[in-house]
Amino acid sequence: MGRLPLLLVILVLAAVLMPSAILMAVLMVPSLVVYVIDRNPHRYFTVTIGLPNFCGVLPPLMDLWERGQTFDGAFNAIADPWNMMIAYGAAGLGWVLYLGTPIFVSSYLNISTDGKIKSIRRYQDDLIDAWGNGVKQSTNIAPVEEMEAHEQDVS
Repeated sequence: MGRLPLLLVILVLAAVLMPSAILMAVLMVPSLVVYVIDRNPHRYFTVTIGLPNFCGVLPPLMDLWERGQTFDGAFNAIADPWNMMIAYGAAGLGWVLYLGTPIFVSSYLNISTDGKIKSIRRYQDDLIDAWGNGVKQSTNIAPVEEMEAHEQDVS
């Protein structure tokens, strides 16, 4: 029941604004493809591609609305290579964001973690200088498998 009202609204709007629907159907192809292949329940990939793609479709859509809702205007907007390039280029920018963000974040986290490790090691060296080697001890922790086996033997 959740998607049915939305589908009905989209169908009514497509029937009333047919030239706009045709224009959007052609220029929003990258978003439609991503919607089909995106399996994440939150649809992050679809949103990341769809929003820039929609922003790229807005200029020809606004031109169509200013000049009147005509099929001739819609087909002229579709035939204009600049409109196609802007809409598909915006979707491409979404692809770059989606694929590049994890690389950027992992690089940042690696650099941040390395800095924290160096800071902790400096602090440890300061403690050893202040208190001597007596504060430095190695931990001899058994692997998890051995601990679980020991817990099963006890019970």
